[in-house]
Amino acid sequence: MDKFGLEALLPLIKQDDPELAKKYDHSMTLGADLSSMLHSLGISRDSRRQRVLDTFQSPWAETSRSEVEPQFYIPDSFNNIPDVLQSESTPPCIDSVQRDQQKVALFQDETLFYLFYKHPGTVVQELTYLELRKRNWRYHKTLKAWLTKDPMMEPIVSQDGLSERGSYVFFDPQRWEKCQRDFLLFYNAIM
Repeated sequence: MDKFGLEALLPLIKQDDPELAKKYDHSMTLGADLSSMLHSLGISRDSRRQRVLDTFQSPWAETSRSEVEPQFYIPDSFNNIPDVLQSESTPPCIDSVQRDQQKVALFQDETLFYLFYKHPGTVVQELTYLELRKRNWRYHKTLKAWLTKDPMMEPIVSQDGLSERGSYVFFDPQRWEKCQRDFLLFYNAIM
């Protein structure tokens, strides 16, 4: 029997084994009914339509909802900015690829990465792809990440001419940062 599986949890829930009851607190396996805490949360018992989890802040008294979910606002200066790809007043509209390509060329690398990952399968993604290629970034199809050669190190090409080993700068979309590492790059894996 798997001691961490559902079968091992069953005797704890049923409270069949007195040895287990002494050893473990079974209340955590059963959970807690939040409806018993409605009064302390300031919710009347009559309001059946009230959803408890919408108003429940935190199981820890010292933590308020504002600490769990940070407050933020969008400055007025960021709203309704004309002639920007994601402006709310003008939805993304690619009417002139040449004009939009000129806009994209002004963005920093991180903004281009954001647009590339945010707009899959669109013209915006294609424009950012082309701009990143101009800046010597290559997209690795298997890793689904962007990389470029380290300008200080020249890679060593393999004898068969199908790959090279060297130092590369990768853009990690999970951590949203550039990181450098030694890597064996197969040419057929990049676009």
